[in-house]
Order: sequence, then C-alpha cells, then structure tokens
Amino acid sequence: LHSKVFTYDILINGYCKKMKIDEAMHLFRELPRRGLKPDYGTFSAMLRGLFQTGRCGAAQELFTDLRAAGIIPNSQTYAIMLDGLYRNKNISAALSLFHMMESYGLHLDVVMYNILIDAFCKDKKLDTARALFHNLPSKGLQPNVKSYNMMIKGLCEEGLLHEAKELFVKMEQNGCLPNDVTYNTIIRGFIGQHKCYEA
Repeated sequence: LHSKVFTYDILINGYCKKMKIDEAMHLFRELPRRGLKPDYGTFSAMLRGLFQTGRCGAAQELFTDLRAAGIIPNSQTYAIMLDGLYRNKNISAALSLFHMMESYGLHLDVVMYNILIDAFCKDKKLDTARALFHNLPSKGLQPNVKSYNMMIKGLCEEGLLHEAKELFVKMEQNGCLPNDVTYNTIIRGFIGQHKCYEA
C-alpha cells in the first residue's frame, strides 16, 4: 500500500515540476478512490505545484483538506505555505498563518522567520521586518547570514545606510560572519547613494 502511494507521489511530483498541475490534481483526486491516503510528500508536492502556478486559493483549500483528512501539518508543510503565500504576494495571509502557528505553540525556526522578514523588506514594511528580526533572540533563535542579508538589503534600499552599516558591524560581533552576498549588498547600497569612499 505504501509503495503505491510512493508511486503516486513520484508521478504527482513530476507533473508539478513540469507545471502540469491539472494532471497532478487528477492523480491526487484518484488516491481516495483507489483506497489510498495522501501523505506529507503528496500534499507537499501539490502545494508547491499550486503555488508555482499562482493558484493560491486552491493551495489554501488543499491545506484545509489536509487538516480535515486528519493529517497534522508538519514544519515543512507550513514552510511551503508561508513561502508560497509570500511569493504570490499574499503577505497578509502569510502573516495570519504565521500567527496561527505561533498560537498553536509550533516550533518556528529561523527559516520561517526569514520568509516573513524577506517579505516585509520587499513590501517596504521595514518596521515590521525590523521588529521580527530584533525579536528573534527572545524566541530562542539567532539570526543567520540570510536574516542579516535581508535586513541589510532592506535598509540599503530605504537609504538607511548608517543603520545598515551598524547591523553589518553587529553581525560579526554576534558571531555571524558576512558572506559575499552581504558585502555585495552593502557596497551596492553605498554606491547607489553616491558614497563611493564608504563603499
């Protein structure tokens, strides 16, 4: 029985990767008719496929179906949902989902926070991104190089170069070494503001 579900997972995943979402959905709907129960792999593939083709509403419905089927979403499923909502510019839904996850007492890792920090930086809601970033230690999490890069980029794009530079210095003090993306971002920020000496 498990091998049959696994075979469907492979087929569904293949269709989703080729953006043939209708074919994938057809196979997905076949599972119960064949006495098979979708697993995390099946749901994950379908959610990714739906988000990649811009079908946010269908992905949210599927997420509801997952819970109705008695499958408790795991951290990977939530990460797919957060990332998919954000990439489809449905930031308010992503934030609602995030708050729901918090209220359920789910373990939220730095990757999930990074999804929202990136979303708010790109949406020019720097205060919200900043609050999420600075609250990480109170949640028992340390910002990683991606967290810093997103914040530094957001600050540079808003012309807040002094704050970006302070964060860059604090990054090393906190034991997080900058990478090539960090240096690129801050140098571009200074050049963009015609501060070539600082760059």
